[in-house]
Amino acid sequence: MTATLTPAPRLGQAGGGHNRPTAERRRQIRRSLAKRDGARCFYCGTPFADVAEATLDHLIPQVQIPGWKLANLVLACYPCNRAKAAMLPQALLRPVGRFAPGLRPRPTLLGCLRTVLARVALPSRRVGGRRWLRAGVSA
Repeated sequence: MTATLTPAPRLGQAGGGHNRPTAERRRQIRRSLAKRDGARCFYCGTPFADVAEATLDHLIPQVQIPGWKLANLVLACYPCNRAKAAMLPQALLRPVGRFAPGLRPRPTLLGCLRTVLARVALPSRRVGGRRWLRAGVSA
């Protein structure tokens, strides 16, 4: 008795490990993502009147990382999902030169302190050509 082996499908092809969830599971995923990220497109920020009109997008394309893990999924409007296709989000956003709502870099503590200090007029004195704040911190 000989067994015939069939080649495994490559990633990105039907049956390549992407087992698409059922319609009911996709509805649950949409609700979970809307609760996590808000009911709006991850890329352009367009709000959804109903979560059912949102599409599910894989941040890292399924061709690169197969699966339906919530950490890799976002809600997207149809035009943004089609424009992104199998690209990484950076490739979609970089030509535009802006960050979309879900991809804004978080401000650092140092950046926040600089912003606050720039708004506050602190008394200072000059010593040896340098300006010193009264607390002894060099500016």
